[in-house]
Amino acid sequence: MTPEIYGNDAALRLIRTMAASGRLPHACLLWGEAGTGRKTIAHYLAMAALCTGPHPPCGTCPSCRKLLHGSHPDLTVVEHSGKKNGFSVETVRHVCKDAIVAPNDGACKVYLFADCDYMDVRAQNTLLKLTEEPPPHVRLLFTAAHPEAFLETMRSRMMSIPIRQCTREECRTALTTQHGYAPAEAARAAEACGGSIGRALAWLADEGMQTLTGHAAALTDAAADGTLYEMLRILAGYEKDRQSAAALLRLLDLQVRDALVMQYGQTDLAGCDRESAAHLSKTLTAGRAEQMHDAIREAQEALLASVSVRLVLSALGGRLCMISEKGRGYVSASGGRI
Repeated sequence: MTPEIYGNDAALRLIRTMAASGRLPHACLLWGEAGTGRKTIAHYLAMAALCTGPHPPCGTCPSCRKLLHGSHPDLTVVEHSGKKNGFSVETVRHVCKDAIVAPNDGACKVYLFADCDYMDVRAQNTLLKLTEEPPPHVRLLFTAAHPEAFLETMRSRMMSIPIRQCTREECRTALTTQHGYAPAEAARAAEACGGSIGRALAWLADEGMQTLTGHAAALTDAAADGTLYEMLRILAGYEKDRQSAAALLRLLDLQVRDALVMQYGQTDLAGCDRESAAHLSKTLTAGRAEQMHDAIREAQEALLASVSVRLVLSALGGRLCMISEKGRGYVSASGGRI
């Protein structure tokens, strides 16, 4: 049987239709937020490409069974290497050389490059020719948070399929039926993680993640109120942990996104706390949301560039306070303007 995939029915239908007609793309990018099932759907697409049954992916033929057990010789999950957990030029060159060799079992070979958000320019340029003119037996799959992770020359040579976050109800169902969590636990995790199954699993397994989502919610409230002291107090707890600081900023960015879409009556939320997002939504404009997103994105880039975490977070707190509706003056710890 094929993997149980929740949500993204449109993407799955597209893959099945292309597989049935023999028109699967030679290069495909599956993009969306982490935890939405990008890699699961990439494996589903690989199964469709390698399936020998009449209705790919069938889930029962020898090829599909090998894929389900992680033992198919014609699927290569390319290991991360080089700086920023990306893919080194050497790794990409090895793939290009290996791609020339004929498949072992099936009609094609599939190479999966997962989490390509930090694939550097040199590695992409090295991969460009293979992406543009691969051997007939080669399929290239990529996953990333955004298409902009790739150069335009790369994007123009691959099919792009957006992967959406499933609903909170779908997330709760997956956590209870597939992973055995109690309904109450599953409901808490689905709410805290905005319906992202991957993030919900991490949240349930890690108390640190639960603390992180709580701080993201509190930071959202502080941004709504323009309380600089509270923002800096929360951010100060992450000055010695660059990775956790980056995770906090990702959650905060999703909260800002939710606050904006709430104004348009949308219920497809991706953040970790509905109430604090609703609080921010009351004072947020489209312009301020864009400014907050830009400030958070710049802070994320600075963290990647090894700028002092303390300086990055302090500057971000000040910018968010200035951007908020009450940002014309800072709020002191006692609530007075300063």
